[in-house]
Amino acid sequence: MRISEPTATPSAQTTRSASVAAPERRRSRRRSIVLLLSFQFRLLNWWLFSLTAIGFLAAGALVAMQLRIGGSLGESNAAVLSRITLEPGAGLLAAMLASSLIVGDPLLEVTMATRAGISAVTLWRALIGMSLLLLCSAAFLAWTLAIGIRYAQQQSALYLLLLWLTPVLLMGTLGLCGSLLTGNSALGMVIATMPLAGSLLLFPKLVAIPATHPFLITYSASGAQDAHDWWINRLVLLAFAAIFALWSWRLLRREGRLLHMGQ
Repeated sequence: MRISEPTATPSAQTTRSASVAAPERRRSRRRSIVLLLSFQFRLLNWWLFSLTAIGFLAAGALVAMQLRIGGSLGESNAAVLSRITLEPGAGLLAAMLASSLIVGDPLLEVTMATRAGISAVTLWRALIGMSLLLLCSAAFLAWTLAIGIRYAQQQSALYLLLLWLTPVLLMGTLGLCGSLLTGNSALGMVIATMPLAGSLLLFPKLVAIPATHPFLITYSASGAQDAHDWWINRLVLLAFAAIFALWSWRLLRREGRLLHMGQ
């Protein structure tokens, strides 16, 4: 009499299927991330990235020219140019990149581009754009520190981080929020630039009013890099950046709901 081979129990079959399917799911997820990343690279406005790189190269050339002049005046001008590049300059570039994350008709663009949703598209584009801005800024900062530029009397890693990060986050979120509210990337850029221009042009008058110090975006570039309330200025501006980020997120969720309703 022939003895039949024992059959695997359902639980054993399920375990083997899960062990085989798990690596396949991970590979599929990695492929999806790579494909989505490459797709977002193709959608981005590369002239903005080129302008970012050219801007930092031009700033580096100006700093090098001032150092070639030599003397205390040349070193002072080089330090001022370096602070301008990393504070209002980087913030301006962040506003330019963020205001153009969603251009034209956002619902139509997202419908044609991806099924991931407008929030995911915006997040991917923001990560790519800010990564390039961070790379250029880090290279410029490392070079200026190597040649002896002093950004402040008591500069530290945290100081240098907040010097760059605060205007980037504030103007980036403000530019995105403005472009979503107006439906126009150029207007979003203008909205983000207005407080920067006000801080630069009105600084001599506003610096005499202590109550305005926490709201000045160009506090370091305008000469208050060693002020006692510099840290308060950074914290207040970061709080405003968080508010604009939450506001932008609500606007993106609203656009996403409209997209799903249209589908």
